[in-house]
Amino acid sequence: MSRIREVIGSRSRPAQAEVLAANRSRPPSSARWPGIIPRTVALGLAGAIGLAGCGGASDAGEDGRVYFGESSSQAYEIGSSDARLGQLDERVSFGSIMDVLATPTGFFVADGLDPRIVLLDRNLDPVRTVGGEGEGPGEYKFPRRLVRADDQVLVLDAGNARVAFLTLQGDFVASQRFAGNANDIALHPELGLLVAGDAYPDHYLSRPTSAGETAFGPIPPELIVDYEDAFQFPTDLVAVTPDGLIHVLDGDQLALVSYRPDGDLAGIVYLPREMRARELRENQESVEALGGRTRVVGSYMVGALRPFGDGRLLARNTSETPNGLITKGLVLDLERLEAIPLVFPADRDRQWARGAGVYVDGLDRAVLNPVRTVGLETARIEPVTRDQ
Repeated sequence: MSRIREVIGSRSRPAQAEVLAANRSRPPSSARWPGIIPRTVALGLAGAIGLAGCGGASDAGEDGRVYFGESSSQAYEIGSSDARLGQLDERVSFGSIMDVLATPTGFFVADGLDPRIVLLDRNLDPVRTVGGEGEGPGEYKFPRRLVRADDQVLVLDAGNARVAFLTLQGDFVASQRFAGNANDIALHPELGLLVAGDAYPDHYLSRPTSAGETAFGPIPPELIVDYEDAFQFPTDLVAVTPDGLIHVLDGDQLALVSYRPDGDLAGIVYLPREMRARELRENQESVEALGGRTRVVGSYMVGALRPFGDGRLLARNTSETPNGLITKGLVLDLERLEAIPLVFPADRDRQWARGAGVYVDGLDRAVLNPVRTVGLETARIEPVTRDQ
């Protein structure tokens, strides 16, 4: 199925929120093309560094790579909606919903077209609106990513090329600028702010501080390929797990690349084999249908990488299996190297399910953004047994 919906722009009509960086060229050594994948000697979080116990669900391929094994017996199922905030609600309206983040008391919502952050309670009732369009403290040009780190909320403001730090009540605390274009952020207890972007051609991440910026997470040679000078927005994602490991989801290769805090590579594990092959093929077909990499400035196959308190990660993406099941992400177990899908029930309208945005609140609740709307809904998530 076509991935055109997830392609973010082209040379002739760049996406509105990303246009300010469209004329910057990225050095060719940093480009990675999913159609050219050299043989990988994958370290594997389970094998090479012994994080997984015996009997794990990983899929070791003949190509020498280690893949997450997709569970055929378990899934997390998104149920019916139980609370709603309509797009015509007179209390608050959104220009565009870029991200939703759960907090202990409710949700933060990043509005991209009406640049601000909206706080909602657990029932989706508006509590507070903070920020507004501008370049001053607590103002935004394009807030597109929200990340929680203990008692802080980080806002990736791509338009101002900086990260804002807020309290859980939404009060502005500080901001930190970064170089280049960014797609994701994380906060490490030792390393500080990590930005997944294109500031360093041969690294996934940068570490911006008030004293300067340094590179982190060298891209493994086997994952580097050439876009032949075509500009591409970065699509890599980053998350930090409670054990201190830093995980990068390579957005082109669909591989989880993990690093220790000292910068050493801990392992490379690819997303499930069949799902990965399907996503790469559909993404390449969509890019070619739109004119190729000289026109398309970026496409997303995985929209977010979110850590859970138990050390697992959610790689959020929309995929349709050969039997028609709509999945909205994979829960990645880094010990068993197992991927458990997050799914809609089989009887849910497929077009609605495929188009809906899904943001998780742990693994027991989701916030949904129905297709072609700027409304929100909440729904329970339940573990279920899948048919073999």
